[in-house]
Amino acid sequence: MIRTINFLALAFLINLIPYLNAMNNIVSTNNEWVLALSFGLILLLLIGASYNTSIGTSSTTGETEKIPFYYVSTRDPQNPAYEVVTGLGYDNIDKYRDFSELTEKPCQNETIVIFVHGWEESEANVKERLNRVKLSLENNSYIHPLIGFSWPSDTQWDSARSIATENGPKLANLISNIKNACPGTDIRLLAHSLGARVVLSNLESLHENKTWNNNNFTIKSVDLLGAAVDDEEVSTNPIDILTDLTNFGTPKSDYGQAIEAVVTNFTNYFSSKDNTLEPNPEKPIYPFFETDLALGQSGYQKIPYDFKITKSLPDNYIEKDVKEELVAECDADGDGKSDFPFENKQTITIGDNHRGYLGYRNITDNSKITYDGAIDMVIENWNNNRTSNTSPNLELSSVCHDSQ
Repeated sequence: MIRTINFLALAFLINLIPYLNAMNNIVSTNNEWVLALSFGLILLLLIGASYNTSIGTSSTTGETEKIPFYYVSTRDPQNPAYEVVTGLGYDNIDKYRDFSELTEKPCQNETIVIFVHGWEESEANVKERLNRVKLSLENNSYIHPLIGFSWPSDTQWDSARSIATENGPKLANLISNIKNACPGTDIRLLAHSLGARVVLSNLESLHENKTWNNNNFTIKSVDLLGAAVDDEEVSTNPIDILTDLTNFGTPKSDYGQAIEAVVTNFTNYFSSKDNTLEPNPEKPIYPFFETDLALGQSGYQKIPYDFKITKSLPDNYIEKDVKEELVAECDADGDGKSDFPFENKQTITIGDNHRGYLGYRNITDNSKITYDGAIDMVIENWNNNRTSNTSPNLELSSVCHDSQ
């Protein structure tokens, strides 16, 4: 938008030059007036250029666009809500901006992406994941504001699962505050792994919020990447949860009604070969904890009653198997060590790496990525068309080699 203002001002000035020359011939005795008018127009052009520093605007220098970056944390046990964090992020590469920019008047009415990370992530790891998401988004020419939502997931699985559910209302509070301040702002939620439970719990909270409903607010999109939640939890029918005995005594729920009511577009990106989520008889991880299949590995529940659960799916639910987007690389975060659950000298194939959804960091230059994982598919979905990016020539398999 700002770039358009600059071009319009420039075009106006250029087209006005012949009239200024004509006026100069007619009013030859009043050159000072013509000069003043010219100076005013140039000043207008400069003001338009300076306004180019606003949130989410485009640079005209031809350089790679940078996403305005924000960080919110719920890790302080003394704070029942969320805390806005500023300062430096991953490896001092990022700088988190003043959150008030997003809600100050006049509203920018931007599209805001909120990223929610997964399980067993320390604060440092969260900042790395968030930075990788940012780089992958920028790799697809996406430049709108990005908020990282950091929750205390660095604990045992059962505790983390409950904490994820408890953080749903906190995320809902953040979103409500943004929408109440700037109703024209579109919110997109992007969640990885157990972060999907935070997002689903958040939708349930918004679904029950009277102010939210009275204002007819909606979430523009929800995109789950390798969702570490059960495959029946997107159902609109509570019976699908109650009849599954593995759900007894757990925070699992039928979130389908909330998905249908609160979200415009809901997409589940899964990899049928995901080593963290798949029912691997040699080393099961998610099935070991949950004795069930994950939404991020198999899509919605198809066994034992595919037809029944299909009838219970939200109307706005779609799913995509993106295993081809997860390249056969063991080290997605670029720290020189194989990602969990892989080990040194283990063979990995396309679709295996659960952490690859967010992109793959360049191990020799940590300010860059080598591939954007499934993020290009997300952008394609948001744009309703194919992106210009094409998949690289992928090796079907590779062997893990730890450098640290």
